[in-house]
Parts: sequence; C-alpha cells; structure tokens
Amino acid sequence: MYGYLYRANISWQNIHGRTTKFTRIAPLLISTAMVHSIASCIVAAFSIAVAAAATVADPECQTTAPQQHTINVHTAHMNMTDPPFGIVYARSDIAFVGAGFKVDMLNTTSFRPTLAREIMLPESLTQSAESETDGAASGLAVSRDKRYVYASIGLGAAIIDVEKAIAGDTNPVVGVLLGTTGVSAIEVTVSPDDDYVFVTQEYGTNTTRHRGTIEVFQIHRSSNGSVHGTNKGYAPLGYAVVGTELSHDGSRMYVTSEVTGQATSQNETQGTLSVLDVATLKTNPAKALLRTVDAGCSPVRLTLSPDGRHVWVTARLSNKLLAFDTAKLDSDHPEGALQASVQVGTSPVGVIFVNNGRHIITADSDRFDYPNATTGLTVVDVEAALGGAQVFPRIPTGLFPREFAMSPDGKTLLVSEYQSKAIQAVDLTRLS
Repeated sequence: MYGYLYRANISWQNIHGRTTKFTRIAPLLISTAMVHSIASCIVAAFSIAVAAAATVADPECQTTAPQQHTINVHTAHMNMTDPPFGIVYARSDIAFVGAGFKVDMLNTTSFRPTLAREIMLPESLTQSAESETDGAASGLAVSRDKRYVYASIGLGAAIIDVEKAIAGDTNPVVGVLLGTTGVSAIEVTVSPDDDYVFVTQEYGTNTTRHRGTIEVFQIHRSSNGSVHGTNKGYAPLGYAVVGTELSHDGSRMYVTSEVTGQATSQNETQGTLSVLDVATLKTNPAKALLRTVDAGCSPVRLTLSPDGRHVWVTARLSNKLLAFDTAKLDSDHPEGALQASVQVGTSPVGVIFVNNGRHIITADSDRFDYPNATTGLTVVDVEAALGGAQVFPRIPTGLFPREFAMSPDGKTLLVSEYQSKAIQAVDLTRLS
C-alpha cells in the first residue's frame, strides 16, 4: 500500500523580518512503512518544537518597532482641553475620563462622544504634588455595582458618585482616599466585593526608598452618601509600579514594575511582573508578595484573558506584548511562565481584550518620539499569538494613544490620545 507525501508552500518571517520560503516539491511514492516511519519522526520533531516553544526568552529592549500594515475601520475623534488619561464606561451612555485636575463626563449615546460636564477634583489630593504630572488624574475604575468611579490622582484617589454626576449635582465627589507613600498615584483597582480599593503609587517616597507601592484602602459607605477609606498599609515592589489586575476569583493581584527592585539605578530598563496574595494584601500588605518574574523592558499595563489562563503585559521598551501562564505564576516554580512574546508597535502602553477575547489591542504610544516610528493600535489575534505568530496590523491613531475603555455591548472602543488631547472612538464591529 502506498501514499503520497507533499511539502506545501510555506512562508515564515523570522525576528529580523527576513522571509524564508519552502517550496512545494513533486509527489513522492512511498510505502506505508515509510509513512509510519516519517510520521514517527514528525511527531518526535513536533514534540521537541513544542518543548522548545514552551520556553520563551525574556525580550530585550528595542527602540523603533518594525513597520506594520494598516487596516481601516470606522473611527471618530472628540477634542479635549486637557490631555486625557484613564477612561472607563459607567454605563452604555456615560463614560468618564481623567483629564488634568479633573474628570470629564462624556455622553456616549452617539458613536462620537461629547462632553457632558467637568468634575473638579479635591485639592487635598494634589496639594503635595511635585509637578503637574503628579497632580493630574490618571487611572480610572468603576465599582462593580456601578455606583462609583474611582480616579487616581496625586496622594490617592477621588470617589465620584455616578448618579450624582449624571443628575448634575454641583459636587458629585463623595470621598477621597489619602495615601502616605507618594504623590504619583497612577492606577486604581476595585475588589470584586467593592470593599477594597488598591492604588499604585508609581514612584514612592524616601520611606520606600523610592520604590513604588500598592496602597490598600478598606471602603466604608455612610448613610448620608459619603464614602471614605481606611488606609490598611502598602506593599513595596519595584521601581515605577504602574499596572494592576486581579485574577477572576479575586485571590491574586498581578502588578507591573518598570524596573526591578534589585536595580542599582532607576535608569535601568529590566522590569518585572509580581504576584500578590489578595487576602494578605488586605490585612498585612507588606507580606503579600508571593513571587516576581522578569517581564521585559519597562512593563507597564496588563490584562487577564477571559478564561483566566494568561495575563498579558505590555513591555513598553521592548515593543512587545507578553503572555504569562497564570498557573505557572501561581506555582512555587514560575520558571517558563512566559508563553508568548509578540511584536507590536513602538512603546505599547494600554492593552485590552475585544471581540469576546478573540483579539487583543495594544496602544502603541511612541511616547518617546523615536525617529521613523508611528503611533497606532496593534490588533493581535490571540490564538495566533499563542501559537508563535508575529506581524499583526495596526489601526492609525493620533499622538500618544494611552488607555482604553470598551462599551458594555462590546461594539465601540474609546482610546485616550494623550498628546493629541482627544478621544478616539473605534468601531469594533468592523474587525473580523
């Protein structure tokens, strides 16, 4: 009995961008025994390849990312008076965005958002700021019950009552969270039960030896509508602590530090991904750190896959999107947790899952204005990326795309364009 063996046309692009082609050859008449022998060799070779693929090297630093081809989708822009940072939907028709010393409320009933009102933030949060950057609103998060928006700024975070803001209340800020370890609050995360809020202080203070921290606040709601938080302490991590993400069950927190805590200078670029135990974080923050792994050059933002199996991290100075296996991160031996290192655009910052988890989009900021670099949104096919694929397309944007918010129906993506002072709306229904 005989079979036929073909070699298909295959193109493979290596990390240097060079393309190697394997050309189809004429059919070979082979015996069944030969087929089994060849099949055994293929299985063995495949097993070796899988084992090799399981170990992905921590990416090196990279300035300008390779050029990408663009895809055209429907977009619209809304101009702003101040650079927008964090952005979040409170409900389908309302979004909030941090902008300067205030939070702007946006009407999102139309595809192109419009400004509904401006909400000034308390000076108590910014009075110790050392620069305008420290005093600006940055990350935003909405409580799980959709009642409050938390805006990190300066010493901690402001708490905005969503319904009061929508109703036009003159002061919808119903509370503040005052920290003790810095004036550069950058991200805010709310626990699944809304009882705790975690704020990253990017640069820390002399007390923390200028290492960044996670400050922990237990939330208390009063019958008169006010909200306050009890400061439970902080967890010191590496230098320039930025992004946080909770596991789906709320038991673990993943945190990025742009520079490892073992660095001798903050000018170093090797960063880390840390895993913290949330139960300990709530009661004894200083003891919450479980483990830390390398995460490329200047990792900044992260997001968890819908199935919880991977945490994806933007390594800004590597121009890479990194995927870590959460099961390995949660083990005593996290070696090999890095499962994929995906080339994206220059200086990626924001990252978000779209299309029911089929795609990840990164905000490629080019925030350092490298020569011959572009800004944009890289659209990564998740399955292909985990399989080792590279070279994904981008959607053009304005200057310094930074953070994302996706509409509750999953059809519209809002992008804060920091340097352009604009919000870009992207029609996700056009992405295949």
